[in-house]
Amino acid sequence: MCGSGFILLCLLVITKGERVIDNELTEDEEGIVEEDLSDYILDGDVLYKTLWKPKDCAGPTDDGDDVTMVMEYYGQKEDGTEVEMEHALTTKIGRGQTIRSKGDGLFGMCLGEHRRLVIPQHVMRNKYKQILPGILDSVNTYLEVEVTKINQMSWHKFESGLLMAMLEPVESEYCSRTVVAGDTLAVEYEGTL
Repeated sequence: MCGSGFILLCLLVITKGERVIDNELTEDEEGIVEEDLSDYILDGDVLYKTLWKPKDCAGPTDDGDDVTMVMEYYGQKEDGTEVEMEHALTTKIGRGQTIRSKGDGLFGMCLGEHRRLVIPQHVMRNKYKQILPGILDSVNTYLEVEVTKINQMSWHKFESGLLMAMLEPVESEYCSRTVVAGDTLAVEYEGTL
């Protein structure tokens, strides 16, 4: 009885080992991530999810705004290697523009807001392949977007982790010098450290 139990255990271990080999991804399946899309919001043909948003919303983006966004995506370099890429896109939002008022998952974003978009293939071919160099054309493309500028307002991230929204441009007539390394600054903030 003990001998047959040992043989059964060995067969189980061998079977489990074979399953691992069967679950290896093929070349076509690599880079495809199954994600639960139930917490995404549908905007036209595009799904989006807010990953991070400032507590106080500066903006949000509206028709006619000049907006700069940093977009992260998987792309292909000229030599054919696939890498994670980043591209800053400056555009006007609104009807007849690259980014429309509605339907792109980008309208109404706050300064500094970070969203993940799921772009279907037909939208990818019609729009994003034209504006994002090297982007891969797959069934559903994931694109991460952060708004860094809305009109004259700008968003800044520092190596220290400090996030700062500059809501008005600094007028040179009111500023005799800029901050340089070694200066001590007084900063007001809300939150915990």
